[in-house]
Amino acid sequence: MDILSSAIYQDFKVQGLLVAHLGVAMQVTNIVPVENAGHGNLVFVEHEKYLAAAMAAGVSAIVTTQSIADTIVVKNMAVLVAPNVRMAMAYIRQKYTDRDVYDSEWGRIHCSAVIHESVAVPDDAVIGPGVVIGARVKLGAKVVIMANTVIEFDAIIGARTVIYPSCVVSYDCHIGEECILKAGCVIGSDGQGFAQDEQRRHHRIPQTGRVVIGNKVVIGSVTTIDRAAYTETKVHDGCIIDAQCHLAHNVIIEEDCILVAQTGIAGSSHFGKRVIASGQTGVLDHVHIPDDTMLLHRAGIHSSIKESGVYAYGPVQPFKKYAKNIAIFQRLGEVWSRLKKLEKQVAELTK
Repeated sequence: MDILSSAIYQDFKVQGLLVAHLGVAMQVTNIVPVENAGHGNLVFVEHEKYLAAAMAAGVSAIVTTQSIADTIVVKNMAVLVAPNVRMAMAYIRQKYTDRDVYDSEWGRIHCSAVIHESVAVPDDAVIGPGVVIGARVKLGAKVVIMANTVIEFDAIIGARTVIYPSCVVSYDCHIGEECILKAGCVIGSDGQGFAQDEQRRHHRIPQTGRVVIGNKVVIGSVTTIDRAAYTETKVHDGCIIDAQCHLAHNVIIEEDCILVAQTGIAGSSHFGKRVIASGQTGVLDHVHIPDDTMLLHRAGIHSSIKESGVYAYGPVQPFKKYAKNIAIFQRLGEVWSRLKKLEKQVAELTK
């Protein structure tokens, strides 16, 4: 990138991400972290403790808060003021330093892609090597489907969705607009449905539902979302699902949830809106988690949670209670020694 700080400000002023441009207009050639900064660079300073390093590095532009900007003596520098520095970071970096997924080294549609004759490929779609697209698949405008991905028959891929290499979108599954499916994720695999006979042999129960993914959903690498037994497994708009997560059949995830790596959710469980599940959260089947709940420290949920809040550990418990319990647990050896000593003293007194 090579752009004036004043041009960056004008680009984002309408969105309210940058509300003021102080100092002089400076040429910006790169966006870097504070510890690697120098002349020509733009940095984001969300906390005052990073300001001294940015100033010492002689950066050309800083994006920061109004309160921090008020402490800066502006000389040969541009100061861009943002009410939410991280939001400004997201939008500025998306525009100026993000990977251009439409700039393919293979051209718009690679010759090795296998596309069923019933599929209408938009003029602005990008389809990489080894991609397979089945019958009656519907592709939205400006979709990007990278190498060796398989889109099975009757699937729907919304406009501006980007699917990274080696993903599978199984038959009749629906992916919304502006989604990102990272490498190796599988959407619509068969759920774990089996019947057991008297000899404990397993007999497969067909899983004939679908997976429906809303708009602006991000699904991490090697994550698996199983199709429903009859109806829909559903992930609503704005959800962020990290790598190596598993959503079983008939799971419902409401809007704007965050599931961190290795979270596993068993069948027919239901997350409300804005639920956050930290790494390695485990949820049994048919469990309901209310809106605005946080699940921390490898939370293990074996029954529905009645009230929104912060919960941790397994079996899951309110976080304040968990914090007290874990503090006691760390002193368990000491407490045990004191208890044995007291028991000995009581025994001697009762002789």
